[in-house]
Amino acid sequence: MYLNEAAKQFVESHKPESIDVDHIKQSYIRMENYLASLAQRTEDRARYYVEISGEDSITGRLIRIEWKPMSDKMKA
Repeated sequence: MYLNEAAKQFVESHKPESIDVDHIKQSYIRMENYLASLAQRTEDRARYYVEISGEDSITGRLIRIEWKPMSDKMKA
């Protein structure tokens, strides 16, 4: 998965009342920019990730969304 797919999954994984997409887009223009600002590197540093708390997720459990750097896509 790449950043654009991760951004879509990020929104879909939130309870509707736990995320204000319009507000985020006003500040960051695109959801991908917002996600990039929150991103952490995985332990092996090969990917990026964000976590959604159980309180905010649609499952009620922690959700971790990972994606590959765009540079990987350029190599393919």
